[in-house]
Amino acid sequence: MSVLITFDLDNTLWDVAPVIMRAEYAMESWFEERFPGFSQQYSLSAQERLKQKVLAENPAMSANLTALRLSIYKLALKQFGLPSEEGNLVAEAALAHFYEWRQKVDLYPHVVDVLEELHQDYALAVITNGNADVYHPYVGLGQYFDFAVRADQIGIAKPSVDLFSFAAKTAGVNLTQLIHIGDHPIDDVFGASNAGARSVWFNRHGAQRWGDEWGGRSNAEVHSLLELPTVIRSLML
Repeated sequence: MSVLITFDLDNTLWDVAPVIMRAEYAMESWFEERFPGFSQQYSLSAQERLKQKVLAENPAMSANLTALRLSIYKLALKQFGLPSEEGNLVAEAALAHFYEWRQKVDLYPHVVDVLEELHQDYALAVITNGNADVYHPYVGLGQYFDFAVRADQIGIAKPSVDLFSFAAKTAGVNLTQLIHIGDHPIDDVFGASNAGARSVWFNRHGAQRWGDEWGGRSNAEVHSLLELPTVIRSLML
Protein backbone atom coordinates (compact mmCIF):
# COMPACT_ATOMS: atom_id res chain seq x y z
CA MET A 1 0.00 0.00 0.00
CA SER A 2 1.29 3.44 -0.92
CA VAL A 3 1.86 5.73 2.03
CA LEU A 4 2.43 9.47 2.13
CA ILE A 5 4.43 10.87 5.04
CA THR A 6 3.89 14.61 5.53
CA PHE A 7 5.89 16.94 7.74
CA ASP A 8 5.19 20.20 9.44
CA LEU A 9 8.30 22.43 9.31
CA ASP A 10 8.53 25.12 12.01
CA ASN A 11 9.32 23.57 15.41
CA THR A 12 9.27 20.12 13.83
CA LEU A 13 12.40 20.19 11.67
CA TRP A 14 13.88 23.32 13.28
CA ASP A 15 13.23 25.88 16.00
CA VAL A 16 11.45 28.79 14.33
CA ALA A 17 11.85 31.44 17.09
CA PRO A 18 15.53 32.24 16.46
CA VAL A 19 14.93 32.22 12.70
CA ILE A 20 12.26 34.92 12.95
CA MET A 21 14.29 36.86 15.51
CA ARG A 22 17.32 37.01 13.20
CA ALA A 23 15.10 37.95 10.27
CA GLU A 24 13.46 40.77 12.23
CA TYR A 25 16.85 42.14 13.29
CA ALA A 26 17.96 42.03 9.67
CA MET A 27 14.84 43.92 8.63
CA GLU A 28 15.39 46.56 11.30
CA SER A 29 18.84 47.28 9.84
CA TRP A 30 17.52 47.14 6.27
CA PHE A 31 14.81 49.72 6.92
CA GLU A 32 17.01 51.95 9.08
CA GLU A 33 19.70 52.18 6.40
CA ARG A 34 17.12 53.42 3.90
CA PHE A 35 14.77 55.38 6.15
CA PRO A 36 16.44 56.68 9.33
CA GLY A 37 13.98 56.69 12.20
CA PHE A 38 11.73 54.07 10.68
CA SER A 39 12.79 51.34 13.10
CA GLN A 40 11.81 53.49 16.10
CA GLN A 41 8.35 54.05 14.66
CA TYR A 42 8.07 50.42 13.56
CA SER A 43 8.38 48.98 17.09
CA LEU A 44 7.08 45.56 18.13
CA SER A 45 3.94 47.11 19.59
CA ALA A 46 3.43 49.15 16.42
CA GLN A 47 3.85 46.00 14.32
CA GLU A 48 1.18 44.25 16.35
CA ARG A 49 -1.24 47.16 15.94
CA LEU A 50 -0.67 47.17 12.19
CA LYS A 51 -1.15 43.41 12.06
CA GLN A 52 -4.47 43.63 13.87
CA LYS A 53 -5.60 46.44 11.57
CA VAL A 54 -4.77 44.42 8.46
CA LEU A 55 -6.49 41.31 9.81
CA ALA A 56 -9.56 43.29 10.86
CA GLU A 57 -9.95 44.43 7.27
CA ASN A 58 -9.07 41.07 5.75
CA PRO A 59 -9.43 38.15 8.22
CA ALA A 60 -8.65 35.57 5.53
CA MET A 61 -5.10 36.89 5.38
CA SER A 62 -4.33 35.03 8.62
CA ALA A 63 -3.78 31.95 6.44
CA ASN A 64 -1.21 33.77 4.29
CA LEU A 65 1.69 35.00 6.40
CA THR A 66 3.56 36.23 3.33
CA ALA A 67 0.72 38.46 2.14
CA LEU A 68 0.10 39.58 5.72
CA ARG A 69 3.69 40.73 6.18
CA LEU A 70 3.64 42.54 2.83
CA SER A 71 0.47 44.39 3.80
CA ILE A 72 1.98 45.36 7.17
CA TYR A 73 5.10 46.73 5.45
CA LYS A 74 2.96 48.72 3.00
CA LEU A 75 0.88 50.21 5.79
CA ALA A 76 3.93 51.01 7.92
CA LEU A 77 5.69 52.76 5.05
CA LYS A 78 2.56 54.73 4.21
CA GLN A 79 2.27 55.88 7.82
CA PHE A 80 5.96 56.80 7.72
CA GLY A 81 5.14 59.19 4.89
CA LEU A 82 6.07 57.42 1.68
CA PRO A 83 3.78 57.86 -1.32
CA SER A 84 1.73 54.73 -1.97
CA GLU A 85 3.49 53.74 -5.19
CA GLU A 86 6.97 54.14 -3.71
CA GLY A 87 5.91 52.48 -0.46
CA ASN A 88 4.55 49.47 -2.31
CA LEU A 89 7.80 49.01 -4.23
CA VAL A 90 9.86 49.32 -1.05
CA ALA A 91 7.56 46.86 0.71
CA GLU A 92 8.08 44.31 -2.06
CA ALA A 93 11.86 44.72 -1.78
CA ALA A 94 11.67 44.44 2.01
CA LEU A 95 9.62 41.27 1.78
CA ALA A 96 12.18 39.72 -0.55
CA HIS A 97 14.93 40.54 1.95
CA PHE A 98 12.94 39.10 4.83
CA TYR A 99 12.14 35.98 2.83
CA GLU A 100 15.83 35.23 2.33
CA TRP A 101 16.49 35.50 6.05
CA ARG A 102 13.38 33.43 6.77
CA GLN A 103 15.04 30.47 5.07
CA LYS A 104 18.20 30.54 7.20
CA VAL A 105 17.15 27.74 9.51
CA ASP A 106 19.22 25.57 11.83
CA LEU A 107 17.99 22.01 11.46
CA TYR A 108 17.35 19.91 14.53
CA PRO A 109 19.80 17.03 15.04
CA HIS A 110 19.32 14.02 12.76
CA VAL A 111 16.84 15.70 10.39
CA VAL A 112 18.84 14.82 7.28
CA ASP A 113 19.55 11.28 8.46
CA VAL A 114 15.88 10.57 9.17
CA LEU A 115 14.62 12.11 5.94
CA GLU A 116 17.23 10.18 4.00
CA GLU A 117 16.04 6.92 5.54
CA LEU A 118 12.32 7.61 5.15
CA HIS A 119 12.77 8.87 1.60
CA GLN A 120 13.99 5.43 0.55
CA ASP A 121 10.68 3.74 1.47
CA TYR A 122 7.95 6.38 1.42
CA ALA A 123 6.74 9.41 -0.47
CA LEU A 124 7.44 12.54 1.61
CA ALA A 125 5.73 15.92 1.47
CA VAL A 126 5.36 19.11 3.49
CA ILE A 127 2.20 20.60 4.99
CA THR A 128 3.01 23.93 6.63
CA ASN A 129 1.29 27.09 7.78
CA GLY A 130 4.57 29.00 7.54
CA ASN A 131 6.45 30.40 4.55
CA ALA A 132 9.67 28.44 4.81
CA ASP A 133 10.68 26.80 1.52
CA VAL A 134 12.28 23.35 1.74
CA TYR A 135 13.51 23.82 -1.84
CA HIS A 136 15.46 26.97 -0.98
CA PRO A 137 19.24 26.43 -0.91
CA TYR A 138 19.45 27.77 2.64
CA VAL A 139 17.06 25.07 3.87
CA GLY A 140 18.54 22.42 1.61
CA LEU A 141 15.95 19.67 2.02
CA GLY A 142 14.25 19.74 -1.35
CA GLN A 143 15.70 16.46 -2.54
CA TYR A 144 13.73 14.56 0.09
CA PHE A 145 10.25 15.96 -0.59
CA ASP A 146 7.99 15.22 -3.53
CA PHE A 147 5.99 18.41 -3.01
CA ALA A 148 5.07 21.04 -0.43
CA VAL A 149 1.64 22.31 0.59
CA ARG A 150 1.99 25.82 2.01
CA ALA A 151 -0.86 27.76 3.57
CA ASP A 152 0.40 31.03 2.08
CA GLN A 153 0.13 29.55 -1.41
CA ILE A 154 -3.13 27.63 -0.97
CA GLY A 155 -4.97 30.32 1.00
CA ILE A 156 -6.08 28.08 3.88
CA ALA A 157 -4.25 26.95 6.98
CA LYS A 158 -4.07 23.95 9.29
CA PRO A 159 -6.02 22.56 11.03
CA SER A 160 -8.33 22.82 8.00
CA VAL A 161 -8.92 19.37 6.54
CA ASP A 162 -8.53 20.91 3.08
CA LEU A 163 -4.75 21.05 3.34
CA PHE A 164 -4.51 17.37 4.23
CA SER A 165 -7.00 16.48 1.51
CA PHE A 166 -5.01 18.53 -1.00
CA ALA A 167 -1.80 16.70 -0.04
CA ALA A 168 -3.45 13.28 -0.33
CA LYS A 169 -4.97 14.16 -3.70
CA THR A 170 -1.65 15.47 -4.99
CA ALA A 171 0.05 12.21 -4.01
CA GLY A 172 -2.79 10.08 -5.34
CA VAL A 173 -3.49 8.38 -2.01
CA ASN A 174 -6.45 8.17 0.35
CA LEU A 175 -6.36 10.18 3.55
CA THR A 176 -6.16 6.91 5.47
CA GLN A 177 -2.78 6.42 3.77
CA LEU A 178 -1.41 9.73 5.01
CA ILE A 179 0.70 9.98 8.19
CA HIS A 180 1.44 13.51 9.34
CA ILE A 181 4.29 14.48 11.68
CA GLY A 182 4.11 17.78 13.56
CA ASP A 183 4.62 19.52 16.88
CA HIS A 184 1.28 21.32 17.23
CA PRO A 185 -1.53 19.44 19.01
CA ILE A 186 -4.27 21.31 17.16
CA ASP A 187 -2.83 22.32 13.78
CA ASP A 188 -1.03 19.03 13.22
CA VAL A 189 -2.56 16.30 15.39
CA PHE A 190 -6.18 17.40 15.44
CA GLY A 191 -5.97 18.62 11.85
CA ALA A 192 -4.74 15.25 10.60
CA SER A 193 -7.14 13.15 12.67
CA ASN A 194 -10.09 15.35 11.75
CA ALA A 195 -9.22 14.81 8.09
CA GLY A 196 -9.18 11.05 8.54
CA ALA A 197 -5.39 10.76 8.42
CA ARG A 198 -2.99 9.52 11.08
CA SER A 199 -0.55 11.63 13.04
CA VAL A 200 2.68 11.44 14.99
CA TRP A 201 3.09 14.12 17.65
CA PHE A 202 6.66 15.42 17.78
CA ASN A 203 6.82 16.27 21.47
CA ARG A 204 10.43 17.38 21.56
CA HIS A 205 10.29 18.96 25.01
CA GLY A 206 8.22 16.28 26.73
CA ALA A 207 5.11 18.41 27.20
CA GLN A 208 2.26 16.90 29.15
CA ARG A 209 -0.36 15.16 27.03
CA TRP A 210 -3.34 17.32 26.31
CA GLY A 211 -6.96 16.77 27.26
CA ASP A 212 -9.94 16.10 25.06
CA GLU A 213 -10.61 19.82 24.77
CA TRP A 214 -7.61 20.02 22.44
CA GLY A 215 -9.44 18.01 19.85
CA GLY A 216 -7.89 14.56 19.83
CA ARG A 217 -4.84 12.41 20.37
CA SER A 218 -2.06 11.37 18.06
CA ASN A 219 -1.59 7.82 16.84
CA ALA A 220 1.97 7.93 18.15
CA GLU A 221 4.35 10.27 19.97
CA VAL A 222 8.09 10.80 19.58
CA HIS A 223 10.56 12.95 21.48
CA SER A 224 13.36 12.58 18.96
CA LEU A 225 13.18 12.47 15.19
CA LEU A 226 15.37 9.38 15.34
CA GLU A 227 12.32 7.49 16.61
CA LEU A 228 10.29 8.21 13.49
CA PRO A 229 11.29 5.33 11.18
CA THR A 230 10.46 2.72 13.82
CA VAL A 231 7.21 4.43 14.82
CA ILE A 232 6.06 4.78 11.22
CA ARG A 233 6.76 1.11 10.55
CA SER A 234 4.67 0.23 13.61
CA LEU A 235 1.77 2.28 12.27
CA MET A 236 1.94 0.27 9.06
CA LEU A 237 1.24 -3.04 10.84
